[in-house]
Amino acid sequence: MPNKDRPLVDRHTPKDGEGWLLSTEQQKVCRFRNDVPTAHAKWVVVETRPLRGSGQPVVRRMLRHNAIEAWETMQKSGGWKRCPPRW
Repeated sequence: MPNKDRPLVDRHTPKDGEGWLLSTEQQKVCRFRNDVPTAHAKWVVVETRPLRGSGQPVVRRMLRHNAIEAWETMQKSGGWKRCPPRW
């Protein structure tokens, strides 16, 4: 897979790994960032927030390979596009 097509969570070290997706249809923004790895697994924190104003964020912790799959699926079928950091 060409480097430009790989998800940000897959291209960076755990310290720097962060990627953002935006859905204008759903009015939401989603941040993927690498979490501290454990002895047995690598983790990614996925945080989804409303694009405007109030509302509680939904924060999930996923295994890295599941987060990569979610990133790719959201872009292919969910109408999510990459965007610059929002917060």
